[in-house]
Amino acid sequence: MTDTTAAPRAYVLEDDPDIAALEADLLREMGFNVVTCTRIVELGDLMDVALPHLLVVDVMLPDGDGGDIAELLRSAWPGIPAVFVSAANRERLAELAPMGPVVAKPFDLEVFRAAVGQALDGAQELRSAS
Repeated sequence: MTDTTAAPRAYVLEDDPDIAALEADLLREMGFNVVTCTRIVELGDLMDVALPHLLVVDVMLPDGDGGDIAELLRSAWPGIPAVFVSAANRERLAELAPMGPVVAKPFDLEVFRAAVGQALDGAQELRSAS
């Protein structure tokens, strides 16, 4: 028997432990079960186990570009909302904007919360249209 009241899953891919903890705390306050990882390969392992209801992805990671990885994941599993958090330059942030809300580091807590809401609303619209 499946528990349909289970909290939605959010995966946070962030290599800075302080930022990852802050994002996880904010997401938990918003009702998510959160799993954090610091490397792209760890996120891939998580995706093999269960798909998330939300991805929060740092762009500049030690083992690659989080934006490129999120794009690949979302092409394999369309409709997964994503929020991109990054200290990347404006050009890179602009490239990511069509894939989901972009939050520049350092970020304001309300901006992060709003970006999560925007990502979830966008995914809901996508599901409604299909």
